[in-house]
Amino acid sequence: MPPLPSPDTAHEGLDPRSAVLPWLHALSRGPRGSRDLDMGQARTLMHWLLQGELSDAQAGAALVALRMKSESPAELEGFTRAVLDVVPPLSTTRATVCLSSLNGTRRLPNQVALLAALLQRRGMPVLVLGAEQPDGRAHTLPLWQGLGLPVAGERDQAGQALERGEAVYLDLEGLSPELRRVLRWREELGVRNSAHAVAKLLAPVRGPSLLLASYTHADYAPRMTHVLGSLRQPALISRGCEGEVPAHPERGAQWLRVDAQGCVHAEADEPAPTDDVAAVRARAAAQDGARTLAWTRDVLDGREALPRALQGQLQRIEDLFAQLPPRRDFDGMPPA
Repeated sequence: MPPLPSPDTAHEGLDPRSAVLPWLHALSRGPRGSRDLDMGQARTLMHWLLQGELSDAQAGAALVALRMKSESPAELEGFTRAVLDVVPPLSTTRATVCLSSLNGTRRLPNQVALLAALLQRRGMPVLVLGAEQPDGRAHTLPLWQGLGLPVAGERDQAGQALERGEAVYLDLEGLSPELRRVLRWREELGVRNSAHAVAKLLAPVRGPSLLLASYTHADYAPRMTHVLGSLRQPALISRGCEGEVPAHPERGAQWLRVDAQGCVHAEADEPAPTDDVAAVRARAAAQDGARTLAWTRDVLDGREALPRALQGQLQRIEDLFAQLPPRRDFDGMPPA
């Protein structure tokens, strides 16, 4: 089979609905016959998805084929760069911690609001990108609102909150309606798609940032580090807790750290102690939203102990945040 033509050259200016056909053919040939797109092709494909330039049948076919094949590192990089092409960075000059919260939790408490509040108390502005989904999981927004933390209605409000040093929640709709629309294909197709993976890789701020990211399946870890290394985006990645960023309270974490030069470092915590009372109390708090909110408030007020795993994660984040490049050495633009 000859190499697939790159959209940056052969397909420039052509009708996306015609140009995409050979890529759909390549992506959809099954586990042995399917072919990966190169980074440029993936970047163009995501642009077409974001702008709604494909038919519904073509968009659904592309997203399902990618789900079945699984994105290559180059494809995931192209998708991420496409989103960064169309998402202007939030206007804050302050160094910021960025993370997305898309998964929610089922068996353990959602600790995203707790982690963000603790980071903010340590002097770190925090941007949480969220997307509420009707999947029966405990998502971040209700807890965030229950704690009285600021929710931005649109991107300028989020930038202003970060400039004040706050922890702020912004729905993906307010950052990029285009990406949120692609994410909503889950409701039509019944499975997550590449937009979910891309959203976890976004640090859309103008100043220096530390991205916190998590994965559910181990094979995503090297793909994520490939993308973040190419973007020179400082990041701390782990399996997290049920797909959310906070450390699992009952196990030691394996960490992948990406530095500002794009180098990747692997680190690990000690195994979680089996007698950590705080971890036991955390699991009990996950029974319903009211108990999780009460437990979170008690931890923030010092009436409940913080699980050791989360203590260790906080220290790692604080150390890495202190290493971010100063504003004068940072132009906010990833390498092309």
